[in-house]
Amino acid sequence: MRREQIEAWVAQGYNVLEHMKPKVVQGDIWEYLNRCDGQGTEVYTLSELQQWSDQELAQMELKKYADQYGQMGEKLFLRNEAIRNKDFEKYEAFLLLFFPDSVEKELEEARFLADRVKRVSKEEMEQWVVSNHVNVLMSDLHCLDYGSIMSGMVMPSEDVVTYTDDGLSDTIDCHVTPMEFFAHTNHDYYWIDPVIRKS
Repeated sequence: MRREQIEAWVAQGYNVLEHMKPKVVQGDIWEYLNRCDGQGTEVYTLSELQQWSDQELAQMELKKYADQYGQMGEKLFLRNEAIRNKDFEKYEAFLLLFFPDSVEKELEEARFLADRVKRVSKEEMEQWVVSNHVNVLMSDLHCLDYGSIMSGMVMPSEDVVTYTDDGLSDTIDCHVTPMEFFAHTNHDYYWIDPVIRKS
């Protein structure tokens, strides 16, 4: 979760975040929050989230993956963070605790990817897609999340629709068309693994 995303939602007129999705609540927001309280519904006012630290916002994002996929979700999130930031300390500590038998292999793979993954602007990513004829994008985390690392694939056009059907609704490992992806995102930066896969 990024502060810029929260600011953008506020500017668009949203006032609440419910199950990690922005929402407009009419009337008294606090009354709405009280109704949701105790029902296991995760609801926050966006004005409240604007006051949170960057670390608290990152923890909220991590919790989303941990709640949905347990240790595997937490591992994917920490791996992504390690690769993008080229800082492996938290990821290594997590692996030592929960996946001690595969620490060396996992760290080696993550470091290898960290050397390869590039941070690009939206225009640069669009150029990369066009010049490499990429017709399917795959993500490690949810494809619309800021920071998800995207890979490109070239596959026969007749297979694309089947392969990307409902890709936006997947939480991790989303398969989407570039058109879908760019229509739903407008981040300051994107992360790509520039190696193109062919089917």
